[in-house]
Amino acid sequence: MIEQIKFATLRLLEAPSFLPRVDRWMRRARHLLARSSRAMAHAPFVCLFVAVALLVPISVKAEDKQTIYFFNQEANINNFASLKLEFDTYFSGLGGYQLQPFNDSDIFEKTVALKKDGVLLLSSWHYKKLKEQLSLKAVLVGVLNGKTTQKKVLSAKKVADTQGIRAMKVASAGSKEYTRNILEEMFGSQGNEFAIMPVPKDIDALMAVGFGMATAALTSENSLSNLENINLKQYQQLKQIGKSGEKFLMIAAIPEDTEAGNAPLLGMMVKMGATTEGENKLRMLGLQGFRALSATEKEALSK
Repeated sequence: MIEQIKFATLRLLEAPSFLPRVDRWMRRARHLLARSSRAMAHAPFVCLFVAVALLVPISVKAEDKQTIYFFNQEANINNFASLKLEFDTYFSGLGGYQLQPFNDSDIFEKTVALKKDGVLLLSSWHYKKLKEQLSLKAVLVGVLNGKTTQKKVLSAKKVADTQGIRAMKVASAGSKEYTRNILEEMFGSQGNEFAIMPVPKDIDALMAVGFGMATAALTSENSLSNLENINLKQYQQLKQIGKSGEKFLMIAAIPEDTEAGNAPLLGMMVKMGATTEGENKLRMLGLQGFRALSATEKEALSK
């Protein structure tokens, strides 16, 4: 019996899974323990099992399921449990698919380098960083309001002079590395002098400026336009003081030579935007759909 508990624990350590599976293993462990008083002699090992079960990250072992590995440098998504639950529930009626979200760039990169399977869903900026290192091929691009690109804008209540720019605190939903990259595109080397204030979403960045918690907000043009409908007075107080070039929305990429194996998953992703339920899930990622990349778009991503 103890060997059965140890086996279950090792399975958990080797492949942390989502909460329902953890719950099943814990129930099984309690049942096995109840069958033998000798189990108390192994209490330390059982405690390890329980501790690991409670602390495992929200991720999924890609056994017989095709996996979407999701990480977005452009947003600080913190509701991974609900994000995964929503997508996996939707996928359950379509086949063996699952979403595995990450909130850490290093863990994401190490995982996909090890797995070499499934579909990577990431920002175009991140894709360009990893495409050579991981031998990736971009196949799909996200769509929002009929567009596959967007610009980033820096908005403040007033235009700052050069000295003022150096003292600005910029609220951004993107990672610090990504945010500095965009600010450097706008302001050159001065982009390194901004203080960065991480926030969960673009709307939070804009509100931070409104409440005086930040000097400026780095958001997408679409998010800034949405503020006009949410809070017209605050929108009218803001002025754009910087704008990036066009950036692709999220990219779906696959390891080289895996297109045939990933065809069902890629096809399902494209079809999601054609249904109300599928589009609602994609809106959690800031998208309305996916489409295949054109030859011109693939060339742009290769540079």
